[in-house]
Amino acid sequence: MADEEKRPDWSDLPTDLLENIGRRTRDAVTGLAAFRSVCRAWRAAVGPAPRLLLPRAGPSEDALVFPLSRGWSIVVDARDASCRLSHLATGATAALPRLNAVRHAGSDVVTHLTYLHRPDFHTARVCYAAAPGDAAWTLVNTPVPVNLGYFDLAYHDGKMFGFDGQMTVFDATTLHALCIVQPPPATPNLANKMYGICTQKEEFNFVHLVALPSKLVLVRTSVKSSRPVAFDVFELGSTPDGLAWLKVRDAGDYELFLDGYHTTFRENNGVNGGGTRIYYVHDVATAGYVNEERWLLPVAYCYSMQDNKLECVYMPPEDIHQRSTKPSWFVP
Repeated sequence: MADEEKRPDWSDLPTDLLENIGRRTRDAVTGLAAFRSVCRAWRAAVGPAPRLLLPRAGPSEDALVFPLSRGWSIVVDARDASCRLSHLATGATAALPRLNAVRHAGSDVVTHLTYLHRPDFHTARVCYAAAPGDAAWTLVNTPVPVNLGYFDLAYHDGKMFGFDGQMTVFDATTLHALCIVQPPPATPNLANKMYGICTQKEEFNFVHLVALPSKLVLVRTSVKSSRPVAFDVFELGSTPDGLAWLKVRDAGDYELFLDGYHTTFRENNGVNGGGTRIYYVHDVATAGYVNEERWLLPVAYCYSMQDNKLECVYMPPEDIHQRSTKPSWFVP
């Protein structure tokens, strides 16, 4: 009886102490999830953990979810090309134009294209922009022909940035192209994760744009033998020759979440020594085949730039169901 009386009540710890412990968990994904699983009091002391969404292909593949930053996502209905912004945590929504309603910049004439849902076919040679309330998606004019399509886009400080091997800078209001920025130095075999270009080589590089509150950075992931082996961060800065990517030690006190569609982030408030932590999703080929193609499994890694340490934080079972869209991070 005396032993039971002396046993501490871990669910009754002060909230500020629980918040401090929660911020110091091993990582923002598996560590925070384990912390939240202790009890209701611990779960209430910290916000929801980032999650890796693995949409399964089932009888209905009508709803396609593409997470953005700050908890927002674009949800597309493949039946009629309608789409909307949706905040999965609060339920807030905002309508966007249908994907097949397009127009040229400066024109009010809307053209309705034929929409064909082909999840097995990925290509795009044009870029469109829209905001909630617009009647159509507006064609963004590019100063040079786009290769296969922009495989990463970002908005920062009134400008849009489209990367297709080199980066085009646009005025976000007029959609006029302002300049071209060359890729980071010493970036051979630049691969395109969205379209699968160069991903069959022994060594290649992926890039992701990250729009942080005060700067635009680029994360370069070097892959060798189907595994990520190095991460480098570049910041967009001014040089005598114009804008260029300048290599930096890290991105600051941020956690960056990279997947095949986008990159998002959240502040880490100097937890665990501060610096940058990168959560990265990489497709790893298995021994199995689906429709005569090698089966790819989404594996999640965490890399600490402070400690120069790479850790696998999620390995799915090999019998995981085929997915309707690419794996993507949801960061509330």
